[in-house]
Amino acid sequence: MDDKRNEGRKQWAQSHPDVPATPSMKRRMVQHDYQGRAVYLITMSVAGRTPRLGTLCGPDERHPLPWVNLSPLGERIKAEWQGIPRYYPQIRMLALTLMPDHLHGILFVTQPLPVHLGKVINGFKTGCNRVARELGLPVPLWEQGYTDGVLRGKGQLDRWIAYLDDNPRRLWVKRHHQELFAIQHPTIAGSTVSTLGNQRLLQQPSILQVYCSRRMSDEEIAREGDRLLAQHAVLVSPAISPGEKAIMNRALEAGVPVILIINNGFDAMSKPGGKLFDACAAGKVLLISPFDHHNDYQPLTAECCRQMNALARAIATRHL
Repeated sequence: MDDKRNEGRKQWAQSHPDVPATPSMKRRMVQHDYQGRAVYLITMSVAGRTPRLGTLCGPDERHPLPWVNLSPLGERIKAEWQGIPRYYPQIRMLALTLMPDHLHGILFVTQPLPVHLGKVINGFKTGCNRVARELGLPVPLWEQGYTDGVLRGKGQLDRWIAYLDDNPRRLWVKRHHQELFAIQHPTIAGSTVSTLGNQRLLQQPSILQVYCSRRMSDEEIAREGDRLLAQHAVLVSPAISPGEKAIMNRALEAGVPVILIINNGFDAMSKPGGKLFDACAAGKVLLISPFDHHNDYQPLTAECCRQMNALARAIATRHL
C-alpha cells in the first residue's frame, strides 16, 4: 500500500514540475486536478502555533458563545484572504474562520485556474509575510505546507461551514477539558495505540463489545441495541457494519459511554468531530486507533477490520 501511494506521488510530481516537492505535498490528493473546478477546505497553522491572529474570548453576557477577537495582524490576514479573487477571479471565497493560531477557509474554484492551487496558497502566504513585516513581526508567518479537503459529497459543504462557525466554541471546550482531549499512546493488548478521550472508560467494571453481522435485519439490530443499552455498560466497537454503527449512534444519543476503534491515528491537531466532540467533553467517549495518522483516504481493508475487531474484543474481555 505504501509503495503504491509513493508511486502515485512520484507520478503526480512528474506531471506537475512547476510545484515544489515539499513535505506538505504528502497531504495532497494523488492524481487530483488542482487547477480544475472544485470546492476546498484549506487549513494552515501559524509557525510554532503561536497565537498571533487573535484572542479567544467569552462567553459573556453580550456573547452567548465564545469568539475570537482578531489582532491587528489577524484583521490584515483576513483582508489578504478575501483579496485572493483580485488575483484569481476564478476563485470565490465561501467562508473563513481565523483562530488564534490557525486558519480555516473554504474556497470555490468556479473555473479552471491558470496555476496549481498550491501556487495560489503560496501567493497568499507571501502576502501575509509582507503584512507581518510591516507590523514588525517575525516571518515566515505560517508553517510549511497546508492541508486541503476536497468537497466530495452532498451536505458536506454545510457540515464544513458549521464546523468553521463552531471552531471558537470547540477551542473553549478543549481548553477547559484538556485532559479529555490529550492524545496518549498506551499499550493495549500488547500493542502501542493512539487514544483521545476519557482513558478511565478502560477501567469501567462492565465493557461490552458491539458486534453485528451484516446479515442481521433491522428488527434484530434494534433488539440487540435494546439488550446492550439496558445493561448500563461501556460499549466498544469499530462500528464497521451498519448494525454496529446504528447501535453506537444510539448509545451516543442516549449518553451511554462508548469506546470507538477507528482506522486513523491522531496528529497534534486531531480532535473528534460532530457529536463525538461534545460526548468527549462530557467524558463519554474514548477513541482508540492501532494505526498511524494519515491525511490521505485509505480504504477499509479486511485486515484492517480484523485488527480493529480484535482490539475491541481484547478490551471487552480485559485481555489488555
